[in-house]
Amino acid sequence: MENRTQRLTDALLRSRSGRIAVLAALMLALGFALAPLVGDRAPPSAAAAAEQSLVVDRQPFSTVLNLTGVIVPGDGLDVTAPFDGVITAIGFSYGERVAAGQMLVEIDASELQQQRNSAESAYLKAKQAAEEMEGWADGPEVARARRALASAERDVQEADRSLSETGALLERGLVPRMEYDGRLQQKLSSEMALMAAREDLEAVLKRGQAANRRVAQLELQNARARLEKLSVEFEQAVVMAPEGGVIVRPPDDGVEGAQGAVHVGQRIAKGAFIGSIARAGGLAVAFQVDESDVNRLAPGQPVRVTGAGFGGRQLTGKVESVAGQAEASTLGAKATFSVKARLDPLTLSAAAAVRIGMSANVELTIYDNPAAIVLPPEAIGGGADNAFVLVRDAKNRPPRRVPVQIGYVSPNAVEIRAGLEPRETVIWGLALSRDGEEAAQ
Repeated sequence: MENRTQRLTDALLRSRSGRIAVLAALMLALGFALAPLVGDRAPPSAAAAAEQSLVVDRQPFSTVLNLTGVIVPGDGLDVTAPFDGVITAIGFSYGERVAAGQMLVEIDASELQQQRNSAESAYLKAKQAAEEMEGWADGPEVARARRALASAERDVQEADRSLSETGALLERGLVPRMEYDGRLQQKLSSEMALMAAREDLEAVLKRGQAANRRVAQLELQNARARLEKLSVEFEQAVVMAPEGGVIVRPPDDGVEGAQGAVHVGQRIAKGAFIGSIARAGGLAVAFQVDESDVNRLAPGQPVRVTGAGFGGRQLTGKVESVAGQAEASTLGAKATFSVKARLDPLTLSAAAAVRIGMSANVELTIYDNPAAIVLPPEAIGGGADNAFVLVRDAKNRPPRRVPVQIGYVSPNAVEIRAGLEPRETVIWGLALSRDGEEAAQ
């Protein structure tokens, strides 16, 4: 069999057409053998298309946080009960606009009237006492003491005269010794009465000294202040809106004296919250950030606010406050911090559309560099601590590897803080593949 095949091949080679047929068969077999190897390599045009480049230049760059919050009163006035009492009338509903001077609630003032009467009585007594102290030296107390002293002095004089006369009669033997001794005892008694009258006058005069007058004045001032305070509260039995705006119920959590919606017949304590009036045009948005972002926020940072109920409007504002203490959270959960941003004054149409309590989408600019060097993320090689880019100085020269310092990162851009200068050409794509890295080393 082999001899027969060999003879057939020799016959084909001896003829021209046979030689061509054998050569074609060999080339076809070689083509099938090399096909898998050729298919593994991309054509040169594909490699050139996968490589990208960018001439570095400075441009604005910013980083934002997207959060959710709620519209809250930005600048409001708390309305509280002026005294203890029972609510007899209510002239508002929470969430509606009220005008300045509008009646909000009326409180029964019968108990306060009794307190005011007592305060007025105490004031009148204190006023009388103070007036007596002012003219104490010429007052009735001092006058009585002076009269008593004068009477005692006259009694002593009379006793001296009677004793002198009795002594003369005793020397002449006209009166007994016992009568003289009686006159002497009467003189001693009148002298003791005179001494007591002088001490009483001195004590009465001391009661009108500066210290006691000061005490009377202080008691009068205290009585007057209490009476004036109760009089003011009595006049506030009808609580009026101090300014126009939207009246809302203040939050219950963390507010001393906070309570539910007030109603007629409810007994309310002095200082208890009735509501909070949000000034017209003064709105804010409240939201929360977790502990990883709170230190990137500061008062004054700009915010943009949108919402489903805003009618397509975009509101602007600035961060007003960042809480210094985290909100209460469950064990193991990330700590969150409350943030409040004040909105810029709204137009009339916006003020009518944006209402307190609406949900809001907050876009917070946490970093802004108007002249930054920015590259796409795919142009950066290595890790954060050993990041690098490939820079091509000339088209026909291999790229060089340049270490860079990375700043803020957004989903589609990376800020380069050091390592690159404007007008340098950065390449990436296949250039950052394994072959590209080896070529740059």
